[in-house]
Amino acid sequence: MSGEVAFGVAISEDRKVASVVAAGRGATGKVLVDLSPYYGHPRGVTAALSALYVKHDPVAVVVNAKAQSGTLVEPLKTAGIIAVLPDAEDVAVAHGQFLDLVNDGGLEHLDQPPLTNAVRAGQQRKLAGAQAWDPKVAVDQGPLVAATLAVWAFLRWEELATPGVWQI
Repeated sequence: MSGEVAFGVAISEDRKVASVVAAGRGATGKVLVDLSPYYGHPRGVTAALSALYVKHDPVAVVVNAKAQSGTLVEPLKTAGIIAVLPDAEDVAVAHGQFLDLVNDGGLEHLDQPPLTNAVRAGQQRKLAGAQAWDPKVAVDQGPLVAATLAVWAFLRWEELATPGVWQI
């Protein structure tokens, strides 16, 4: 992955693992998701994100404040990272965009086991008149949720950064 990147962050329902997923354009031009930035204990995620923030200057860091990862908002702010906090409608839109990319062949991944396992076990729940990932399944959904949020933020940034978007 080269160029601009967005990070999505999620903590597992049992609070044992935190996921940071990067989304950006891969060499093929498809949106690429990568779990390699961080997959470990939640206590290490703020330090890891601080280093990633300096190294990559991301277009966004997204945290769902209404989920387990909501406990990261203040520590990230203290570290100088202002996270994008999606509302329920944003989470539902992110879910739909992610599924559309998958169905249209516009998304690629690196076959990282935690993310692959989350995708295989993924279930949907109703949210804001649409759907979102159900975090309450046996397999940690954090990597999938983080990937979905990162993709949403990256696509949103691409749309707003495209010349000609703003016409008067």
